[in-house]
Amino acid sequence: MGKAITIRDIAKEAKVSPTTVSRYLNGTGYVDEQTASRICEVVERFHYRPNRIAQSLKNKETKNLVLVVPDIQNPFYSKMANEMQRLLFEEGYTVTLFDSGGEFSMEMKYLGVADAIAADGILFASFSSHQTILRELQRSGVPVVMINSYDACPFDSVHGVRGQSTYLSTKHLIALGHTDIGFAGGNTGTSIEVSRRAGYLRAMQEAGLPVTGEYVFEMGFDSDSGRKCGTYFSALPKMPTAICCANDMIALGVIQILLERRYKLPRDVSVTGVDNIMYGDLCSPPLTSVTNDSSEFAHLAVKTLLERIRGTYTGDPREFLIQRRLVVRGSTAAPKSKECELR
Repeated sequence: MGKAITIRDIAKEAKVSPTTVSRYLNGTGYVDEQTASRICEVVERFHYRPNRIAQSLKNKETKNLVLVVPDIQNPFYSKMANEMQRLLFEEGYTVTLFDSGGEFSMEMKYLGVADAIAADGILFASFSSHQTILRELQRSGVPVVMINSYDACPFDSVHGVRGQSTYLSTKHLIALGHTDIGFAGGNTGTSIEVSRRAGYLRAMQEAGLPVTGEYVFEMGFDSDSGRKCGTYFSALPKMPTAICCANDMIALGVIQILLERRYKLPRDVSVTGVDNIMYGDLCSPPLTSVTNDSSEFAHLAVKTLLERIRGTYTGDPREFLIQRRLVVRGSTAAPKSKECELR
């Protein structure tokens, strides 16, 4: 194998200076059309690829960003990550993706990796909020955007209006005539779970409806937790006529168990979710949900992070709120009666 091709080799072959080749490759200055065409032909002929490591040492930029999510199997996060990757690739950045599983210890480990690879910035999504995470991010000294669970923090943040999603879905169920409404929640103690339980409780309290402890079941934000919720609620002596779920993955698990146990939805039980993922529209009956636009999260977070990296915004931390909208489908209807009977 011969020696690696360098900018000087490209310049010699194209009969231009190395500086001109550098301007062409980096897009940092004017290169006339004829010269650019000549350089491009040589670059393609030699299959030249710039040495990104050498460039990063010179420019003090790695062009690599880190994205941390709590559950890549959740379509909300997978769609968001996919859109972020596409947007950032167009801007010349690569993204290293880490799935923390919602565990604080893994989040800390991945921040250590971000530091080790000298990431230019961090997009950090989580179920929870920890001061230790914030301190570690401050120590890193790189631009950061917090997604979903952090607000009123030292960094720019993108999140939904707290408690709005389950407030809207519970209000919908109450408007249909339901009074016995259960809540199927996510990971206890996490900021997302606290806000979604609060939305449910606020709607119930405003309607003057009591909330008994047996009607609140919190397990996790995945479909397996939803199946456990469905098993729990269907075993109650008096099952609720409606179940407000903290996200769509929980709701899909609940629906699976209810259908297995021969409940008719929504005649026997109404079910709502949050996130409006594509699978909710495909299930039977289609799931009533509340929007949580992952594409909007992606665009806002990427735009905000690049503004910090490029220095086009250097002011105080910004807080961007994503508004929610109720999407009514076939999984909700007026209650058949005060008590749900097994069919």
